[in-house]
Amino acid sequence: MTVCYTLCHSRGLKPHGKQTRPDDPPVGRAGNLEFWCKIEIMNIKIEEIGPCKKLLKIEVPKEKIENEWQKQLNEVCKMANLPGFRKGKAPKKLIEKRFNDRIMEEVKRTVVSDNYQKAVEENKLSPVGEPEFGDIKLELGKPLNFEIAMEVLPTFELGEYKGIHLKKKPVSITSEDIDNALKTISRQRTQLMIVDDGKVEDEDFIICDCEVGVNGEVVWKDEDLEVMVSGSNVANINVPDLKTNLLGAKAGEKRILKVELGDKFPVEQHRNKPAKLGICVKEIKRPVSPEINDEMAKKVGYDSLDELKGFLSDRLKVEKKKLVESEMHEQVYNKLLEMANFDLPKDVIESQASKRLQKYQIDLLNKGTPLEKIQKNLEDLRNASEESVIRDFKLSLVFEHIAEKEKIYVTESEVNQRINELANMYGTEPSNMRKQLEKLDSISNLRYQMRERKTLGFLMKEATMEEVKQEGDK
Repeated sequence: MTVCYTLCHSRGLKPHGKQTRPDDPPVGRAGNLEFWCKIEIMNIKIEEIGPCKKLLKIEVPKEKIENEWQKQLNEVCKMANLPGFRKGKAPKKLIEKRFNDRIMEEVKRTVVSDNYQKAVEENKLSPVGEPEFGDIKLELGKPLNFEIAMEVLPTFELGEYKGIHLKKKPVSITSEDIDNALKTISRQRTQLMIVDDGKVEDEDFIICDCEVGVNGEVVWKDEDLEVMVSGSNVANINVPDLKTNLLGAKAGEKRILKVELGDKFPVEQHRNKPAKLGICVKEIKRPVSPEINDEMAKKVGYDSLDELKGFLSDRLKVEKKKLVESEMHEQVYNKLLEMANFDLPKDVIESQASKRLQKYQIDLLNKGTPLEKIQKNLEDLRNASEESVIRDFKLSLVFEHIAEKEKIYVTESEVNQRINELANMYGTEPSNMRKQLEKLDSISNLRYQMRERKTLGFLMKEATMEEVKQEGDK
């Protein structure tokens, strides 16, 4: 496809009847003077070179380059301060000779930038990422030809997005829900109680003295260590069968376990050696949860167990309502993604997926996931990051498309209201919150999120709901 633009600009005033270029047509008169306009044509050829990727081949006429050259030369002449001349008074030929390379670079930058921008605007392109410029060789007296490869946002049409069919679960709270919530509160108030006369059980903790022997010689010991029976570590020693060896032990009893000292063992020369671990149980502590009754309810701020149950019922209804709404939102997203049958800019997806992959890796490292495990699952992480980028990118384009079509916008007063809400959440003044958002360059992102939320609300309002029941719904 070849697109031509006629760029007309005034070339000066010429007396009527004294044309220096008779082939240039007159376009207007002013008294005995006539405006002459040279028609400059910027040729643009646009080729599709991939999904959402275009190659712009642009030719700029030599007259435009010469005009820009003169303009830049005049600017340098005004500012140049050469020895032996007053500022701005040096001969133009000398300026041209001295600053030729600098002027050429500025002319090239300006001409390329202006014509690239004009090509994008006139063709209604939406570039994403950084454009790739080919070699640009500028010579006076010749047209300038250059190429730009760019990725652009896709153009698309959606199907009927109004009236999306959604399935809505009932918001109901069962006695089982309340019982589970009460058990959670009871567990949260669990305390460790000393077992005076008893044996070690699954959930117990023990206070013990430990010693490690290698070839019959004690190489390390420690006292009063707290050890979780169901765990697999004693100090820095990995003990996979710890629970099996401790179950049934009494206070004062000693158990001997065979272990393999790891590379974190405190005594360096014995690391990664087989050894014997002696554990002497001094005290047994057992987690005990309070009974679910009026006394427990009073400890958490309620007059009775019935009052606590009423509060839990109301809270669970709110939480379940949010969960049901979230599930319906997910249904909307999936329906929109089914409609979003278009390609995305490949390079942008790869770049964003790479950034998201790095974030996944950092998050996993911060959570204590071993680096070897992360590297082992790297391909799965890479695929997951790319899938999530594609999903988010498509949804953002679809929401933007619907918002534009339905004329859904966010007003400045709505933005201010949201900033006030955020300020209240963080216990600060609205002016401080706005400054912080501006510092993070997040105001536009906030506005976009609000617009997307309004668009989602519009789709939910237009959707058709089907009430569904689920047996055993928790």
